[in-house]
Amino acid sequence: MPFKILVADDNINDKHDEISRLPEMLQAAGYEVVTTADGVEVYDLVLKCKPDLVLLDIHFKNQPVNGFEICEAIRRNDPDIPIIFITVPMTDIEDILRGFKAGANDYVIRPRDNREIIARIRANLPPAGLTVDDYLCVDLAGTQVFVRRAENWQNVHLPPQLFELLKVLIVNAGLVVLTTVLKNKVWEDKLVSDDVLAVYIHRLRKAIEPDPANPVYIETTKGIGYQFNGKPIHASWRSLSSGSSDWRRGGRCPICGSIIT
Repeated sequence: MPFKILVADDNINDKHDEISRLPEMLQAAGYEVVTTADGVEVYDLVLKCKPDLVLLDIHFKNQPVNGFEICEAIRRNDPDIPIIFITVPMTDIEDILRGFKAGANDYVIRPRDNREIIARIRANLPPAGLTVDDYLCVDLAGTQVFVRRAENWQNVHLPPQLFELLKVLIVNAGLVVLTTVLKNKVWEDKLVSDDVLAVYIHRLRKAIEPDPANPVYIETTKGIGYQFNGKPIHASWRSLSSGSSDWRRGGRCPICGSIIT
């Protein structure tokens, strides 16, 4: 499942405020979004919705709480969730330090282009796995690959170069990656022929494709390069069921909960 972002700002429903357009932009970028203009509600939403990141206003007009107090309350229960404050320009360094002392990871000064806010969200999110479909999952941070065969999830061991090859293809899903780019990314300064690359592609298909003779994931564009088909999405470890981020033998796949063999 995608990363879940909680946006808590008293202007979130004000169509004249730039922040009101942020949820739509986040959704278009592939995130799940929960919003609230009620500062009192934020803490309960964190417990209920288990977001992967909180974008938090500091000043909630005509409300009995402020962002500093909300952040401190969240931190008492969850020391790890990233929290980014949205605030007007502050000249008093003590106010800035108060936010970090309360547990904030970052600040965004308003008004700002929402694209900057999204960039800061991306920079503060934890590492993610990628789910392609109900057959293939990739843990980029843990350099692990899982495929579903005979109704069971199996850990597929890939040597470092094969995993790096898959990584380059999958992060550029839907695009043809030139053979020269693949060779530079995987082998860096080492000279590698197109024939050698083709051998590695064949090995990768054999490892991950349901039918290597008729590949569905890795497509060849003759004389140009290779393309990863599918639409991998980021899978949030926090949003998965307890223990599912431990994708080791005997653990459970985050898609269906099946035991990994």
